[in-house]
Amino acid sequence: MASTTAKTMAPWQTRPLALGLTSIIPLLGMTSAGSVSAAEWKVMPSINVSESYTDNVKLTPVAESSYITQVAPGLSLTATGAQLRFRADYVMQNLYYSGNNNGIKTSHLLNANANSELIKDLFFLDGIANISQQSVNPFTDQATSNLNLSSNRTEVRTYSVSPYLRKNFSPEFTAELRYTRDSVKTSTQNVFDSTGDKILFDLKSGSAYKTISWGFQFADQKIHYPNQADVEFQTSTVNGNYALSSLFSLTATAGYENNTYVALGEKPSGIFWTTGFSWTPTERTRFAFSAGKRFYGSTYSATISERARTSVWSLGYNEDITTTRGQYLIPATNDTSAFLNQLWKASIPDNNTRQQLVDNFIRDTNLPSALAQPFNTVTNRVFLQKNLQASVAFTGAQNTVLLSALNVKREAQSASQADILLLGISNPALLEKVRQTGVNALWNWQWSPRTSANLSTGYTQTVSANTGIKDNTKTARASISRQLQTKLRATVEVRRVEKQSNLANGAGNFNENAVTLFLLLGF
Repeated sequence: MASTTAKTMAPWQTRPLALGLTSIIPLLGMTSAGSVSAAEWKVMPSINVSESYTDNVKLTPVAESSYITQVAPGLSLTATGAQLRFRADYVMQNLYYSGNNNGIKTSHLLNANANSELIKDLFFLDGIANISQQSVNPFTDQATSNLNLSSNRTEVRTYSVSPYLRKNFSPEFTAELRYTRDSVKTSTQNVFDSTGDKILFDLKSGSAYKTISWGFQFADQKIHYPNQADVEFQTSTVNGNYALSSLFSLTATAGYENNTYVALGEKPSGIFWTTGFSWTPTERTRFAFSAGKRFYGSTYSATISERARTSVWSLGYNEDITTTRGQYLIPATNDTSAFLNQLWKASIPDNNTRQQLVDNFIRDTNLPSALAQPFNTVTNRVFLQKNLQASVAFTGAQNTVLLSALNVKREAQSASQADILLLGISNPALLEKVRQTGVNALWNWQWSPRTSANLSTGYTQTVSANTGIKDNTKTARASISRQLQTKLRATVEVRRVEKQSNLANGAGNFNENAVTLFLLLGF
């Protein structure tokens, strides 16, 4: 499989920068010469070399073992200035497999974003590009990394370019007019590829409004598919906030939405409204709740967050009509980096120093972009997602503990014809209603200034309500890292993955045991 992948690799798979960095870097040329040259640029190359052994490289019921050699050169590029913020992290992951799977597989990883102020206090430009490997279907093997030769992985490439005008007519109001062009493509099939155009107008009250604040927003998004009809999402929203005190406010929204996808049930259009409250008893504690109606019925949202000196707590619930492509383009709501920044904010006040610590911690502990996230589905269908997530983190002199949990329900809102080709499933009812519940735990022990140990475990259950199929996936990892030199770090990791399904004859069940030695060298 590996050698076949290498021989049939598409042109974009061997030119990652053409779809990633080059989608953003030209934007910098649109800024004034002074703003770019005044920015502080940093270039940090690196190379990650590892040797792994797994007793089930393909994550299948009939296991095949393999040694895997990884050579992964990387480059981190950052720029910080008064009118420019830019960051790009790129890795080319080359994997060499032994045994029956002898061959080479190359994967690309990119996370890049830029924000530039083209005309001071008026005209701005945002850009984002990303290349990652994602699961295709939640009801099959779920690889924990790119090392496995899983048939359930696809490379997802996204970019978004957004010029906008924003003017602060202080103290009366602030106005913003934004256009966004985005693209989502995968290596699975062209049926999922799409581009989007979105117009956003946002008007909100300024500091002159103390007791009563207000806002108006109009958004119109069109998604273009190569092999099916375009889909449009349009909303007009007014919102208000009434401050009963400096700590407690009443909130309300009302508006109209008009969506053009072919719905399975009610017409996806109509008036919507919510009412709720926001309570901030201290600068470190916040409660918010709202309830209302949309075309599909009742809707709710809630947020509870608490930040202490050595801990951070978060609980959130939300409902929304969404798509897979939208989730790939929009950052995770329970962002790992932001969560850890809050954890160490009191002990490390400097933003740059703290962000560097957070980045290193996420890399060394192999944390995902979101602390609690479900197995995704590559689909062109529109679905209603009800998402409950909770996270808590504790830190001490030598120990950091992270706990997270999720309960996510997805209900398809549009027809399934496109998914029959995309996912290759004979029973579209499998994905009509899906529920995923899961818990994850991580313990990091900073044994010494140069040595740390990590222990993590996770459990996820995925259930198809219409078919009764149920999958349980358990993972466990343990690792020790040592800073051998200033720019050389070594890590030894062992992992165990178990998957059990209620399909007949144990179909879909597998176990994997693996050990890996990593060497990360910076320059």
